[in-house]
Amino acid sequence: MMASRPPRQYIGQTGPKPSVGRRIAKAVVGLVIAVAMLAGAAVLIDMGLRDFAETRAEAEIKRRVPGSAVEADVTIHGFSMLQQVVQGELDDVDVTFTLGEEGLDRLADNAGFTGAVRIDGGAIALDNEIEVLGAVIPFSVDLEPSLDDDGYLVLTAVGITAAEDVTVDLTRFVDLASVGVRVCSASLLPESIVLTGVSVDGDTVRFTAHGAGVPTDLDALGTRGECASEGAGEAGEEGAEPSA
Repeated sequence: MMASRPPRQYIGQTGPKPSVGRRIAKAVVGLVIAVAMLAGAAVLIDMGLRDFAETRAEAEIKRRVPGSAVEADVTIHGFSMLQQVVQGELDDVDVTFTLGEEGLDRLADNAGFTGAVRIDGGAIALDNEIEVLGAVIPFSVDLEPSLDDDGYLVLTAVGITAAEDVTVDLTRFVDLASVGVRVCSASLLPESIVLTGVSVDGDTVRFTAHGAGVPTDLDALGTRGECASEGAGEAGEEGAEPSA
């Protein structure tokens, strides 16, 4: 018996075509891969845009806050940065920045306060002097930082210390209520970002702030915050010199 020959296949003749189901499956796989690649690219773009915006915001805060020892950290929350940019505002922004001794002293000086404000050992102090019975006595006032509802940084006097070898009770001559410092701090940030806390951290004063619905428009971001009762000036009324 002769062996059967396989069917002849001529040039140009193809094999059996894949089924419709296999063609659909391959198309679906290709579509999924394409979508995944696009989604990955979108995530990378979103991350890059968020990082760029945070870096720019940190640089702007450092430019606004006086002094050289300024650190700033901006975190923009929310799922899609692209969507927030398109809608024209950022949903949720957290800000932290520091103010060093140089910057704090400059703020107080610009507001009209006398004496030197310093940060030492995790505390704020105001150095000044007073004349008692013809003798000039240097003293230091301990200050406690807080924020009031009007947007001011308030440094409240909580204690007074005379220079060494001085036994005079300076509380008889210095009214601590008149030595405190009150400076408009809301102007350090855009009006859409509100200060929420302040504390002394080592040799700096650390501020926290929060913004909701922060506009992405540069002109709007350039509008500084304001303190209520601006008529009193950024110096406030608590910075009068102590009287003998």
